[in-house]
Amino acid sequence: MDNSQLNNTSTYQFKSQPFLFKVYSIVVTYNGMQWIDKCLNSLQASSVPNHIIVIDNLSTDGTPDYIEQNFPNVELIRSEENLGFGKGNNIGLRKALNDEADYVFLLNQDAWVETDTLEKLTDVQQNNPAYGILSPAHLNGKGDGLETKFAEYAGPDNTPGLLSDMFIGKLKQVYTSQFVNAAAWLISRECLTYVGGFDPIFPHYCEDIDYINRCKFHDKKIGIVPTCTIVHDTKEYSWGDIKYNKQLRLNFHFLELKNINSSFRSCIAKFLKKQLDTSTTNILFRKPKDLSFNCSLTIRVLLNLRKIKTSRNITIQKQAFL
Repeated sequence: MDNSQLNNTSTYQFKSQPFLFKVYSIVVTYNGMQWIDKCLNSLQASSVPNHIIVIDNLSTDGTPDYIEQNFPNVELIRSEENLGFGKGNNIGLRKALNDEADYVFLLNQDAWVETDTLEKLTDVQQNNPAYGILSPAHLNGKGDGLETKFAEYAGPDNTPGLLSDMFIGKLKQVYTSQFVNAAAWLISRECLTYVGGFDPIFPHYCEDIDYINRCKFHDKKIGIVPTCTIVHDTKEYSWGDIKYNKQLRLNFHFLELKNINSSFRSCIAKFLKKQLDTSTTNILFRKPKDLSFNCSLTIRVLLNLRKIKTSRNITIQKQAFL
């Protein structure tokens, strides 16, 4: 079926029962020219029709102009500022809810799908409605192996049984996972209605971990579907790259305190103990730079406790967006 002839709604045969569904794909872009052709062409070539929304975060490399000129069927939303991953996606998620989409597929700008990726994901979700989020397997940029981080997510501690079944060649339809990053998420409408959008308390990074914590609180399962794939041409980061990144480290602390699967008092107690232990280590091993950095972060977190508590209270409720 030619994607230009679609009206965003597709009748697809699941087993013997026809099923009417609407899929919205959301891509947040920022200076993504090197990937945008592969990303959007792959979605347009999908065996399941999908309405594509691109939210551009004020790119300076011509990405939005290129999309406008070469992808007329893509709905392009130009942000007047760089909103980051979470806030940018929230624009598309709100629109998908308002337009009564049955599924929302989040895809990174540096990733692309196979023709049957959406077909397999929606099929599995129909057969397993307890899963709020489903992810395909993530291949590396060359497509010749698992993406490094995904290989960690597929491990036995995070996704029991997956690697073992891969090795013996007896894959199940879906595997329950504790976490998989948001490079390629199929979110059901029911999950989106309960859990809502990403929390704007995280400007960039950690918003997907927070989202999964909230899914677990609302009894929405996370699953990996190993029989379908994406290619994810991501950059790998080491601890050295993020060690002194103030915003990212602050996000990690916010994440610990905002986990609504534990009480707020318990989260605060764990945070304070961890910070005390870290500071003690820095003093004993004479690391003044690390000590100063850690103390500065601790103060900033404590100054934001009320904001974090408010965010926790909101996300405990069945509220679509913060």
